[in-house]
Amino acid sequence: MPELPPSMRDRVPFLLYRAAQMSLTLANEMLVPTGLSARQVGILTMITEFEPMTQKALGEALRIDRTTMVALLDDLEQRGYVARQRHPHDRRAFLVHPTESGRAAKNEAVRILDDQQQRFLAPLTSAERGQLATLLKRLHGGPSLMMPDAGAGCRGGMPRPGSRPA
Repeated sequence: MPELPPSMRDRVPFLLYRAAQMSLTLANEMLVPTGLSARQVGILTMITEFEPMTQKALGEALRIDRTTMVALLDDLEQRGYVARQRHPHDRRAFLVHPTESGRAAKNEAVRILDDQQQRFLAPLTSAERGQLATLLKRLHGGPSLMMPDAGAGCRGGMPRPGSRPA
């Protein structure tokens, strides 16, 4: 990896972004034998643990746009991993259910992702891994990320591209 300029070396959001990209790349490489992407494993995980879910709820939970979600679900449905049914109370919505083969694929993929996590976090001690997990959970669930007051015109506490801080 090339040397980072001084203004980026200690910028935590940038370092988190880079680490996430590296982790995602490794996850997708390790998932190749399953034919699934990390996003698809996320979908299978959500619907097997919180079934059923609407396409919209899945997209919001995983931060996947509607068009991409439809394509990912189309692929999972063609493989027999999910089934979509009309929502009984909202004709515009579809509920996504896992199939038995979808549950099995999710379980296999999660085993691979457990190995991926071990490989990705190998440079850290066990104590550092625990500390990192604790800190990231705090950032993930922190009120500043969810509060509307976190920034005028912000979604999820992050400014929109082109917006200016108050």
